[in-house]
Amino acid sequence: MTKPTGQLSAIGSDHMIGLFDEIFELYGTIDAVGRVADMRGRIFDRTNTDPDLLVGQILSETVFWQSSQNTSKLLSNAIETAGSGKKVEIILDFRISVDEKIPLDITLLPLARPDEPATIFVCAITHDRSIGDSLHVKRESVQLLAAAENAEIGLWFWDFPEERVYATPQCNELLGLPAYGALSYESFINTVHSDDREFVSNFLAESRRLGTKYEEEFRVIYPGGEVEWICVEGKSFVNSNGEPIKMMGVVRKITEQKLAAEELSKVYDREKKARDEAVEANRAKDFFLAFVSHELRAPLNAILGWSKILLTKEVDEETRRNALETIERSARVQTKLINDLVDSARVASGKLRLEYRPTNLYELVRGSFQAQKPAAEAKGITLEFGSDRADLSVYGDANRLQQVFGNLISNAIKFTPEGGKVAVNIESTDSTASIVVSDTGQGINPDALPSIFRQFSQGDANQTRSSAGLGLGLSIAKILAERHGGSIEAHSPGIGNGSTFTVRLPLANAAVQPLAASVTAPSAEQMPLKGLKILVVEDDADSREVLQLFLEQSGAAVVTATNARSAIRMLTNASDRLPDAIISDLAMPEEDGYSMMKRIRAMSKESGGQIPALALSAFATAESKARAAEAGFQSYSTKPFEPEVLVNEVFELYRRFSGGSAVPAGSANA
Repeated sequence: MTKPTGQLSAIGSDHMIGLFDEIFELYGTIDAVGRVADMRGRIFDRTNTDPDLLVGQILSETVFWQSSQNTSKLLSNAIETAGSGKKVEIILDFRISVDEKIPLDITLLPLARPDEPATIFVCAITHDRSIGDSLHVKRESVQLLAAAENAEIGLWFWDFPEERVYATPQCNELLGLPAYGALSYESFINTVHSDDREFVSNFLAESRRLGTKYEEEFRVIYPGGEVEWICVEGKSFVNSNGEPIKMMGVVRKITEQKLAAEELSKVYDREKKARDEAVEANRAKDFFLAFVSHELRAPLNAILGWSKILLTKEVDEETRRNALETIERSARVQTKLINDLVDSARVASGKLRLEYRPTNLYELVRGSFQAQKPAAEAKGITLEFGSDRADLSVYGDANRLQQVFGNLISNAIKFTPEGGKVAVNIESTDSTASIVVSDTGQGINPDALPSIFRQFSQGDANQTRSSAGLGLGLSIAKILAERHGGSIEAHSPGIGNGSTFTVRLPLANAAVQPLAASVTAPSAEQMPLKGLKILVVEDDADSREVLQLFLEQSGAAVVTATNARSAIRMLTNASDRLPDAIISDLAMPEEDGYSMMKRIRAMSKESGGQIPALALSAFATAESKARAAEAGFQSYSTKPFEPEVLVNEVFELYRRFSGGSAVPAGSANA
């Protein structure tokens, strides 16, 4: 048999031709009018004809289809239909000799090939019911070949009795094998990924045993180590006795589809996670808002209740003192809640700014420790402090670091029952300081530890907890620690077993000596403002009155103005001594404090243009502070003010910017 040429060679290699020889009685290609391009098949052995002699002839006009005029006409019509792009199946008699003819099941399959003339693939199998098993197999083979021609897939055909496997070159390539190499079951199964090999062996064995269809996906490994996904589809056939005879299958690569599906799955998972987090965030915020309402109302209830009693009823001295202490304590609680809310908003908007400078860590921690002593003593809690060094230096914002330490110590006291113990220790290495706050309190559920530093979280979602708080302190503490190049972590053996919080901070290059014990800020009892004349500019009557009272109790002579215009007039028309310092609100009607101070700074020294000034405002943003400094204020304090702190700030303001002592030379005229 001569080697095929032309169009038939384009269909497949010698390896592919061997597969066709196994399946078909004849096969080849013709053009749209039926002219033979290639033709071959074992049926020509029976006619003693060289099929190459058919090249160029009209297939329906050759001698093999002249058993009757009708046969030739039917084939011609079938070719015309196939030439229009439709698959045709027809049964016609093929003439072997003058006295012999056999019926053939003929399939004419149009081949869609870009930029080439229309081509029709012709194949035929014996039409004989006595060999139904074989016919059934071959008919399925034609269908599989049709599929292989119209898609980027490989085809394989397994003859069970002879244990021979035929495969198209593309099938071999899809399996990572040489295109024209011989394929066996062993070489095939060895290409399968080791994790998938048992699965593949099982479904092939089941199909062979039962004669069932299969469609499965698995991985193969190429010689270069690349892992590819393939999909195999096919079916096994059994004879009338139930014995397996053939298996056919198609192979296609699905790596891109798999990767796309995996990416889609990842996108879905990410979206689901985002949705879940959004739901959780909304739940946490709802829970948080409920707590805000509760925590702000609770101290207000105490403040308003005791205020009403003090205003309307006669009470003894002990009750009066208790009432005032409760009002002060409740106000401090509200102040902390509001500060936490403000800090949380700053964090969310990216406006939390820190002022870094070398700071003595020992003094910061000890100061926070001392500030919490009254709260611990009130609950009968033992408070212990220890440090391996007193000259540890960190580079950071002292106020914010004290906020971190104060929050941790306050929480430890808050969640420790009466008679318990809270310990604060500073431990250091050459490069790091660890501030450890431990308690014998209620502890933390281990399941809650991962979320303990999350905003709006309190370590549980239980409305029965006995202590106040919005669940913002720890989240802010974590952010502040990280902004200082450090970290914070929590540990607890469980509920009822206490907890330990550890802050780690990098040490600065040089140690900072602790402050001498004799160096202390002046207290209100020492009347540090004695002899000073202070102008207070405040539009709110209550705030103005209480501020005046505190300053006068510290020894100052106080004059007040209700707005900027009045303050300017007082300075301009001063008939006696000018004020030594100015304390002014910023948000005032008609003209704010910024504008007022710019006008004052534009005045002559004799008219008060150089008087030291402190801004006192509820605005606590860095922008407000910068704007105040630009307007001419030399100091800035936020409301609500701590009396002792404010007195110290005024004292320092006058000392720094007046160039004089705490008692001005002209105090006799005050």
